[in-house]
Amino acid sequence: GLEKLTKLKWANLEDNQLTNVTGLEKLTQLQRLYLSYNKLTSVKGLEKLAKLEHLSLYDNPALTKAQIAELQKALPNCQIDSNPKK
Repeated sequence: GLEKLTKLKWANLEDNQLTNVTGLEKLTQLQRLYLSYNKLTSVKGLEKLAKLEHLSLYDNPALTKAQIAELQKALPNCQIDSNPKK
């Protein structure tokens, strides 16, 4: 249901056991998004959040350095905090 909140500018979804970010790409007004301490396996779709200024992805063990690098390339003006292990 979050995808209906199209004017949302800030979301804290930390520590929710999330495995994907499906639907979040529709929240195009987001400026800050906190997704740390989940079980994300992909961040596909977040590259569409052009207004994003800060994204926190700490402690999502399945995310890779390559995925984070690709996202950073797509969102050059966004500070991405993460600690991928692979």
